[in-house]
Amino acid sequence: MHGCMTPSSDLSRWDDVRVFLSVAREGSFTLAARTLGTDQSTVSRRIAALEDELGGPLFERTPRGPVPTELGARLREDAERIEAEVHRFADAALGHEREVRGRVRIATTEGVALHFVVPRVLPALREAYPELELELITSDRAVDLAAREADVALRFFRTTRGDLVGRKVARLRTGVLATKALAKRARRRDPSSLAWIATEIDGVATPEAAWLAQHVRTPPVLRCSSYEVQVAAIRAGLGVGLAPLALRHAYPELTTIEGLPAGPTLELHVVTRRAIRTLPRIVAVIDALVQHLATIDR
Repeated sequence: MHGCMTPSSDLSRWDDVRVFLSVAREGSFTLAARTLGTDQSTVSRRIAALEDELGGPLFERTPRGPVPTELGARLREDAERIEAEVHRFADAALGHEREVRGRVRIATTEGVALHFVVPRVLPALREAYPELELELITSDRAVDLAAREADVALRFFRTTRGDLVGRKVARLRTGVLATKALAKRARRRDPSSLAWIATEIDGVATPEAAWLAQHVRTPPVLRCSSYEVQVAAIRAGLGVGLAPLALRHAYPELTTIEGLPAGPTLELHVVTRRAIRTLPRIVAVIDALVQHLATIDR
């Protein structure tokens, strides 16, 4: 009978709850598949099976993506309660750990991973703790630590949620960077007369964007959705851009432009879940991040 749950029902399996919640949170079958580490057809098939089991659609398929129906919205509340109980059980089971071993998933932006975490932190961790299994998740989107999308995150904002704890790791000064040849021509010019390259991420208000709005009256000649693409464009001499001054160490061809206002100072924070913060593998990773990233701006 439609809508009745049996012991063999797909909904009785935690994996199906995870698929349903991922689609509801991401608003996309493709993004949900990426988060779950599977393919879109599998996610679509699992959702269709759930809908058949329950006798009604969980999502309305729209041009902008799947939107929960009334049934889907009701089930999401129940699914999130199930998820919270599963996570509490898992956290309690982890309490017996004594050795630094096992998997730790670290989430951060691609730029922080490429320029700081990989060269400065990971070699030290691998040498000190060979039984650690590290996974680096890079995205400009803030992962949901409470939903277990990662174990540790490096973020450019403070965390205030009660189930998360964090601490400041480093400060990163920013400035207007350009190739040395372009910097000579741009010295002491009106900022609005320069060719600007900017990173713009949908739905994210950044200190860099606020600085540009305050000091530059003209639109960028190039907008990027990735900081790494922005840096590549600056290195190619396409224009100037606001970026961490520490990048001058990685790219000696870049320099600052004299006579322009100083850029904002960014704060990098390391965050984890309160329930796992004392696990040996989490402590080891956070300690390494704090130790090896504290001097990145020097």
